[in-house]
Amino acid sequence: MPITTVCVPEEAYKKVKAMAAFEEMSVSEFMRKTILEQVEDSQNYEVGINILNEHNERVSRKDVLKEVFSN
Repeated sequence: MPITTVCVPEEAYKKVKAMAAFEEMSVSEFMRKTILEQVEDSQNYEVGINILNEHNERVSRKDVLKEVFSN
């Protein structure tokens, strides 16, 4: 597994350390989890945008509200 070093300001590190403790994780685990979640979110966003671009159908707000509230 590759290892990398990340430099962060002392105040930011204190915040990261506190969040890691709150999540009951080491700082390394917390940072790894957070980074990988961000990567996954970005990939999901890209996939969503591609799907929207492929199906470029426009729907009016009026039609959306009609569909949502027509029970």
